[in-house]
Amino acid sequence: MEPKSEVAMVEHANTCSDDNHNHDTLAAAEDGGKLDATDEQKAVQAILSEHDLTIWEALRRYNKAALWSMLVSMSIIMRAYDIEITGNFYALPAFRDHLGEHVDGHGMEIPVQWQVAMSMGPIVGQVAGAWLAAVPMDSLGRKKTLAIYLVMTSALVFMQVFAPNRTVLAVSMYLAGIIWGGYHVLAPVYASEVLPLRLRGIFIAYVSLCYVMGQFIQTGITRAFVSWSSVWAYKIPYALQWVWPIFILAFLYWCPESPWWLIRQNRLEDAKKALDRLSSTQCHAHNHDVLAMMVKTDAYERELEVGATFRDCFKGPNLRRLEIASAVFIVQNFSGNPVGFAVYLFEQTGLSSENAFNMGIGLNGVGFVGVFCSMFPIIWFGRRRAWMYGLTYNIACLWVVAFMCLAPDYKTNQAYSWAQASILITMQLVYSLTIGPLAYVISSEVPSTRLRAKTLSLTATFNGISYLVITVAGPYLLNPGSANAGAMIEFLWGGLSLFSFAWSFFRLPETGDRTFEEIDYLFENRVPARKFRGYIIDETHIFPNMKNKESI
Repeated sequence: MEPKSEVAMVEHANTCSDDNHNHDTLAAAEDGGKLDATDEQKAVQAILSEHDLTIWEALRRYNKAALWSMLVSMSIIMRAYDIEITGNFYALPAFRDHLGEHVDGHGMEIPVQWQVAMSMGPIVGQVAGAWLAAVPMDSLGRKKTLAIYLVMTSALVFMQVFAPNRTVLAVSMYLAGIIWGGYHVLAPVYASEVLPLRLRGIFIAYVSLCYVMGQFIQTGITRAFVSWSSVWAYKIPYALQWVWPIFILAFLYWCPESPWWLIRQNRLEDAKKALDRLSSTQCHAHNHDVLAMMVKTDAYERELEVGATFRDCFKGPNLRRLEIASAVFIVQNFSGNPVGFAVYLFEQTGLSSENAFNMGIGLNGVGFVGVFCSMFPIIWFGRRRAWMYGLTYNIACLWVVAFMCLAPDYKTNQAYSWAQASILITMQLVYSLTIGPLAYVISSEVPSTRLRAKTLSLTATFNGISYLVITVAGPYLLNPGSANAGAMIEFLWGGLSLFSFAWSFFRLPETGDRTFEEIDYLFENRVPARKFRGYIIDETHIFPNMKNKESI
């Protein structure tokens, strides 16, 4: 970016205290989204202000936006809880006793075909649900869509709690998956659309923290019921899912709608009100500049012929954006992260059920700490470098764990099982610091604002398909009645992760410290991924009516 002039910096310092509310931007935007040079000056001023803000200033001015995005992101907690809990129930004695079948030498086990059927449910449902989510999000808005999903979640939890057999439980998982797919799209979209540049990465990463919290909570709750023998050992954990819809719905009425969505509905007065509700009082005057920037971004994308249909996601630079947004989740799924079948994997390596659950709790606890601290590598290294560092460590851990299986006394020496579990926990820590949260951050930043909901819907669909492969393969590879691969499965994930590293090196761009307008410009001009970080953009390229941005 070019250095900001002293005049621009002085005006930025006084931006949030200016009481002269100017409605010219609203009038200009309502007239087909066209802005004159004065309005473009406001848009550039807003860009300069975003770049000039520190993290602490942004938190002070936009703490309301941070809190509302955190509330919406909490929907991911119940999504992670429900998707992961059935996988851990395979190691729960009461679940196996009531719904399983006897396997010689291993006691009661859930048949592998039923493991696949129940594990596939949320994923297959997510594929459909993610694709469908963009329709109500674009027509009804983010807020109303979330309210509808929360009510539907409550009804489907009832079906899970009172399922009399494996068939009904499996059907409930498929139906619930449709809603989980919607949450996967809605939470990061809302966070990216209400937060300023400095907070965007941190609080989109919070979406990943919510995922880890859901995993941590469900593992801890399942561990608490491991000694129960009645059906309530798994029915109570299912019933606890009612907590989240009740809590979120209690506050959702006061939640502001996304100003980006309101602008695309030509509801500019409402967009300004939403911006005011998302920021502190002293910033209300400055929000006219922010609104001008948002309107100009929408107009700029219209000029670039960025449409608003699913088909447009596969055209021109948007196809590259879709590739990146989808690939980061595919890389994540094939990274060998053991969380989905962690307890079951630990049990198959030789640990007892109780020790396997204890290690599972430790794994999720480490994940929670890692994602909570992920803001530091995101801030220090940026998106691309943090991703590459995390992926490199991930690959090293996978190969070390895999080669341990070749030790001559591997099957008789339980020390190897503990060592492998410990290495996987350190891998989970680094994964949670980097790859885990960054997939949400990057996928939310690369789409155009007009196609964000649809791009993330397609991303979640592709994510679901790739995760479906893992869900189907996992039980067959781990189950004693099938391949019984145990930790040797890491040979597969280690090999696939090498391909992930190659893609990331050549195709993954740095989107940190870039406004959505600048990201649009970089993709439209086909800047190579490795040059995103240092590429200098003159705002006059985006705002042609600005002869000299230092005249602001």
